[in-house]
Amino acid sequence: MKDPIIQYIENKPVHAGLILGSGLGDVAGEIDAEVVLPYEEIPGFPRSTVEGHAGKFILGLWHGYRILAAKGRFHYYEGYGIDKVLSIVNYFNRAGIKDVVVTNAAGLINVKYKTGAIIRLDNFIDFTHKAGEAGDVTLSAIRDHEKRAIGKAQTLSGVDVGSGTYVWTTGPSYETPSEIRYFKSLGADVVGMSTMPEVIRARALGMNVYPFSCATNYAAGILAQPLNHQEVTDMAIQVSGNIKSLISSLLKVINE
Repeated sequence: MKDPIIQYIENKPVHAGLILGSGLGDVAGEIDAEVVLPYEEIPGFPRSTVEGHAGKFILGLWHGYRILAAKGRFHYYEGYGIDKVLSIVNYFNRAGIKDVVVTNAAGLINVKYKTGAIIRLDNFIDFTHKAGEAGDVTLSAIRDHEKRAIGKAQTLSGVDVGSGTYVWTTGPSYETPSEIRYFKSLGADVVGMSTMPEVIRARALGMNVYPFSCATNYAAGILAQPLNHQEVTDMAIQVSGNIKSLISSLLKVINE
């Protein structure tokens, strides 16, 4: 049986791909869906096992632009190898997508930002020692044309966007306060368990990549309170309006 999304887009352009992180699935509500495809219906595709990751593709129109959104992603801590972790990016490539917006929920290290901040990821630090499996790690750094596009989208949307460096850890546990102090000494601004390999692989495949973190909580030891996943998803939902506005403007910029 032919994949319904690939079949549908044969004669219809897809303007961008979108990967939605923990708690950010609400952003997909902006899409006027044409095709919804659960991952489990794609032969050989992995399953999302994490709370806040619905596990399906949504193809449809976002204010006139056709996008393919991945509602949920895959992580090493789910027991997947690099090929499975990168299934979404590889699928985007199969669909002929050239521009990818990548989002995640991340722990905030740099206290110049407040929770709820949207941070453009200019670079990454690999704390997993696995980034090379995704491709050339130098491709993790944002490129000038991507930075300019995000800057234009920020101006157009009026949404404040910070910038910083993301530390990629394997998870699934949150980091210890000592680890966070170490990451801070390396110049890290946010920390999370995804994104870096997706960015590397997408750029290696010739895609333009626009990566963002939603700073949903302070990382361990920044505040004297325990961390919990519900805090992450709740904050992600609160800032989804700003994420939607930013993505809408970015779609206009990259397709103008």
